[in-house]
Amino acid sequence: MKLLSIIYGFIVFLRNKLYDLKIFKEKKVDGVKIICIGNIVAGGTGKTPAVQYFVQKYLEKNKKVGILSRGYKGKRKTDLLLVRDEKKIYANPKESGDEAYLHALNFQIPVVVCKNRYKGAIFLKEKCGVETIIMDDGFQHRKLKKNKNIILIDATNPFGMDNYLPKGRLRESLDALKRADEIIITKSNYVSKEEIGKIRERLAKYEKTISIATFEESYFYKLNFENGKKFDKINNENNIGNEKFPLEIIKNKNVLIFSSIANPAVFYQTIKKLNPSKIDEIKFTDHHTYTNEEILEIKEEAKSYDYVLTTEKDIVKIDENIENLMILKMEFKIIEK
Repeated sequence: MKLLSIIYGFIVFLRNKLYDLKIFKEKKVDGVKIICIGNIVAGGTGKTPAVQYFVQKYLEKNKKVGILSRGYKGKRKTDLLLVRDEKKIYANPKESGDEAYLHALNFQIPVVVCKNRYKGAIFLKEKCGVETIIMDDGFQHRKLKKNKNIILIDATNPFGMDNYLPKGRLRESLDALKRADEIIITKSNYVSKEEIGKIRERLAKYEKTISIATFEESYFYKLNFENGKKFDKINNENNIGNEKFPLEIIKNKNVLIFSSIANPAVFYQTIKKLNPSKIDEIKFTDHHTYTNEEILEIKEEAKSYDYVLTTEKDIVKIDENIENLMILKMEFKIIEK
């Protein structure tokens, strides 16, 4: 593992150096503001709710906003895919990837996935007429020049065990933070103030604006199903499939949780502090695609529990009704600048 990490780190260093020396060229898209929400540690920083936070922020400024994503693990025939526009959704989560599809469910704005983010940005500007692009991930995608790089640091694992992938979780050196415009320490509510202080101290030398954000549970909701299949919108004009329940509903109840996210420990801790009498857990790898057999297994297990709980990222990949299934809504909030 250590040797692989050294090789990975060297490749990343060399690539960044070629961009720094302008041997590799960044491409700028004129007439549109591009804001990248990224990280330097693989997975689990809370990018998806952070992206939604900034989308909402710019919508409130009456900006025409679009979302650009790589569409990680999406299986599509062509690289560039319009997931949705202001009117409707054109793709499914298997084509778009789960994060992009979740954005499409939550907003009635253009969502595009494309590994070539420059090409995706051009499409959003020229075909969708957006003036602000919120880029979901892509700090390491240096081919596209951004107007602002906002980097998320997960307070529960801020520096990726100080090793590159695969031994650690670092996607590139901490010195890459020199390219950042702003740093946000996320999930601050899961660690002590002392831990936040230590993270701040380590980040101080980069002389960047540092904000503190929480990642907090808000409520549970259920999706309505028709003929065993869920509606294709979570938030829609009729509020179909968005029946809300208070967090206290699982207190003293037996619950089963399942997820396929990068940091399932945070999901478990969140449910635990809501005081169910019993928690059992089924974990899958990050971005896992559920098979019919796995869904059937969860449905069978569900019969023994008061509630089955999952995340918003997971629900986009579940097409069948599971008895007593509820989704936990989490919210990203900046509490300190």
